[in-house]
Amino acid sequence: MKAFLATATAATALAAGCSTTPPPRAPAHAVTPQAASLTTRQACQRLRADAIRDKGTADLPALRYIADRVTAIPRLAMDARDAVKDIGHTGIAPVPLALLKDDCALAGVDIPVP
Repeated sequence: MKAFLATATAATALAAGCSTTPPPRAPAHAVTPQAASLTTRQACQRLRADAIRDKGTADLPALRYIADRVTAIPRLAMDARDAVKDIGHTGIAPVPLALLKDDCALAGVDIPVP
């Protein structure tokens, strides 16, 4: 009876996710937040490439990528977040995109106007 109870307890613990093995570790090639950061120039070059590819307008994935990874100038990340919010709510974001264009002009990257 004790052996049956011990087996049932062990099975219950395993079924509940309680095991003695540690959780799997992240692979060695996983990107860390520090490695995924962008400089202002890199962010502006990415934005420029996206605007050229999309005929003058930046798309939401590119703006989110920039907002999440710019580290040098917080204002650039904030403008990208504002553009994402505005595009999500109204479909357009003339003011945040103009501010991004200005930020990038200061970094030496010209963003084409639609």
